[in-house]
Amino acid sequence: MPLTTGQCLGFKSFGYVVIPGLLSEEIDWITSEFHAVFKDKGIQHDGNQRSVVVPFIDQRQKLCTLLDNPKVTSTIGSLLGHDFNYLGGDGNMHSGDTAWHTDGGHQVGLYAKFHIYLDSLTHHTGAIRVIPGSHLHGTWRDQLRQTLEPADDVAINGPDIPCVTVETNPGDVLIFNHNIYHATFGGGTARRHVAMNISSRAETPDEIKELDEYIPRHCLRKGGGQVHSDQMRETASPARMRYLEQPIEREQILVSSTPNH
Repeated sequence: MPLTTGQCLGFKSFGYVVIPGLLSEEIDWITSEFHAVFKDKGIQHDGNQRSVVVPFIDQRQKLCTLLDNPKVTSTIGSLLGHDFNYLGGDGNMHSGDTAWHTDGGHQVGLYAKFHIYLDSLTHHTGAIRVIPGSHLHGTWRDQLRQTLEPADDVAINGPDIPCVTVETNPGDVLIFNHNIYHATFGGGTARRHVAMNISSRAETPDEIKELDEYIPRHCLRKGGGQVHSDQMRETASPARMRYLEQPIEREQILVSSTPNH
């Protein structure tokens, strides 16, 4: 569903937007497919540490169809453009706290994460916390980084940092800018979510350079040599290919320029 002007402005200003119940009709099969991926991989989550699969929706044909779902694509398109890039993602079973961090420090391109939540989470049970506006570069963000990533002798206790807690129910979606600071505290041992990494299509030389730096670091290394699975590509409709084509193009250029290729 296309987002409202207010939602788009909020995402630009604050670095995140929540869409309650966006995938509530699909959440049962998404949850079933989520567990099937971990079973297929032989991963038994014991709760002692995070269990993760990268890339994730690429692992099952039905999960691949999330990129065919108009609710997903029109929502992302409202924020990143309707020719956005799909750059893989992950499926997680989280355990314990996650300290304050960002998923990137992008200077020119717009990169975001599309989170699908499979559990009901509150402030006290591991719901994600974000610092609105912390995605914006400038003096304030530099000072904030010193507060969140300080020497041990001046550290502020993570849960005491002023923030917004995004409490969620199964089927809720959160989209946040990679640059925003986020964390979780007080959660259990098997918090589940699916994440897709997405970006605006790179147009300028600086944006292409940034994409070419992102792909080897976050996709090729973790994804086994290519951004998407063969299944994701081979089952793609022309509409889905629009979200895959630029990453494929840049991947091929990068791989061909690597020694021994």
